[in-house]
Amino acid sequence: MEKKLLLAVDGSTFSAQALDYVAALFTDRHDVNFHVLHCTNVGCPVLPEAEDPANSLLPSNGRFDRNHAAGLRHLKKAEDRLTSLGIPADRITSSTVPHSTSIAASLKGYAEKHLVDSIVVARRGIGVVGEMLLGSVSAELFRKCRKIPLWIIDGEVKNNRFFVPVDGSVNSLMAVDHLAHIFAGRNDVAFLFFHARGLLSSRIQCVPEDFYSRWGKEWCDTHLQGKNCLFTGPIQLLIDAGIDKEMIHTLPEPTTLEESTSIISHAKIHGCGTIVIGRRQEGTAKGVLGSISSRTVMQTQNMALWIIG
Repeated sequence: MEKKLLLAVDGSTFSAQALDYVAALFTDRHDVNFHVLHCTNVGCPVLPEAEDPANSLLPSNGRFDRNHAAGLRHLKKAEDRLTSLGIPADRITSSTVPHSTSIAASLKGYAEKHLVDSIVVARRGIGVVGEMLLGSVSAELFRKCRKIPLWIIDGEVKNNRFFVPVDGSVNSLMAVDHLAHIFAGRNDVAFLFFHARGLLSSRIQCVPEDFYSRWGKEWCDTHLQGKNCLFTGPIQLLIDAGIDKEMIHTLPEPTTLEESTSIISHAKIHGCGTIVIGRRQEGTAKGVLGSISSRTVMQTQNMALWIIG
């Protein structure tokens, strides 16, 4: 099945690192195509268009023209980088979209309209405090983008080991389902499943009935029961997608005070470059410190994050 990734670029070193990341994973995968997108600032949206631009006192659209030209240069630079990394030109398309207020809203709207498989965006690595005070495109996308999986690339990521926290929830299994879709038939990517048990939490009981509508009663009753149900279902999803069983691993289950810190530290210990997180449904109650997914996103540096849901 063909997949399309939406690559947001701005001409920076950070977006170049995101291009390098996807190229390393998908250069030889002919079922994966890339759409490179630049959001062009159109300036103030409230001024009317002049009837006679040559004799008008209203500001001209010269600023937009300059920004649009810069956007086209960024697109060309990104396309050249992808082809230099071995991706054929016929698998790459590009365009610019205008924005007057929010780049994140423009990216989200384009992605939902064109039904891409994920949005790939670089993070500038400004740190937790800077992210909280200043905000960023990636932070706004994380808050608002739930229909389309979001891949946030923070720094230079070169390995193909994926760290996948699981907890028996629907959102957790949907994240694994996204992996199964993206990497179907692959035998060169490693997946490490992990569950961190909170110090005061009880052992999770899997509920197969919660998944009947998605995977059917027979599959769920077979693979989502038993003492290892947190892992057997996710493992089977990858195997059903044609992923080599030898590339799938489960890690010991630690007890921890804070799950997000445990996720990040164990991902680094096991040499993983990407953390994949299934996010709970919007509106679901969160703990005192916020959701595990939001804390993980805020604290992770020099890794890639895939957020689904």
